[in-house]
Amino acid sequence: MDEKRTESRIPLMARVDVLWGDTDGTPRVAPAILEDKSASGLSVRINTSIRVGAHVTVRWGSEQVSGIITNSRRNKAEYVIGVKREPGEELV
Repeated sequence: MDEKRTESRIPLMARVDVLWGDTDGTPRVAPAILEDKSASGLSVRINTSIRVGAHVTVRWGSEQVSGIITNSRRNKAEYVIGVKREPGEELV
């Protein structure tokens, strides 16, 4: 498989909570696993489908990152979502 990534990723395995609003605006939260992060975003494995373009906040420990879902793919019973962080937020 050809890699098209321009940034290096830091592999992680951390339990996180993903918060977003449904299409009707209902607030939602679901547990997930943070798989990796880069300077501009992160990758999360979750059991719930969230639409591409949705605004999400990912929280773990004392940290949180907000951004837009740029891609989502099904992997067996889970979804792997890519989140592009909002400008001005730093990932460490």
